[in-house]
Amino acid sequence: MLVVFVAVLLMVSSVGAYYYYQDQQQAQANKTYTSELNAALNSYRALSESYNSSLQDYNRTLNLLAAAVANLNTSTSAYKNASSALASLWTAYQVLARESGRSAPSYELNMLVDYGNGTRVWYNDTRAQPGWNGYLVTLVLLNGDVQATWYPQYGEHYVTGIGGVSDTQSKFWFLLTYNQTASWQVAQVGADQIHVFNGTTFAWVYCAENAAYGPACPLP
Repeated sequence: MLVVFVAVLLMVSSVGAYYYYQDQQQAQANKTYTSELNAALNSYRALSESYNSSLQDYNRTLNLLAAAVANLNTSTSAYKNASSALASLWTAYQVLARESGRSAPSYELNMLVDYGNGTRVWYNDTRAQPGWNGYLVTLVLLNGDVQATWYPQYGEHYVTGIGGVSDTQSKFWFLLTYNQTASWQVAQVGADQIHVFNGTTFAWVYCAENAAYGPACPLP
């Protein structure tokens, strides 16, 4: 009887030791998983902070570039560099914002470029940063391919070329605005004075000039 009791006791002790060992292994595994999870969370927080910092840096740089092209003389190298970089930086900023799960504040607008030879290019549902004007939008959508003369006394750019097509003695670039009441009409102000908002629509049309100094071609 004593032998049987000892045998049972040894068996129970062995089973208990086995499960105790398994429990310790599981506890250690849980600690490892917890540690890895905490490390992953810390990495996520660091990455999130990095995205936030990057977005802020992008936004500051965008504002500086926009201010440069809005106020510098168009013949300066600084203006040329800023205007060519503005479009690519704006695109990169929007991509970074989407990847970080945040939306970059922007307005949705439409712009038409009519080259006067049957080629008409619509930039529909494009995005612009709040505070931009029609000139900056044109510059961004054309990737900096805009010729203009800056008149600081008026705070205006006189646009003389778009997309490689320049003014001549008989043809010029005209700026048009659109609203649902009056449809298309010749802009009463320059592109710098057109403040864009959601739904803003405007156009550049290349054609001859009529006696009233307006476009001689039919409006879109």
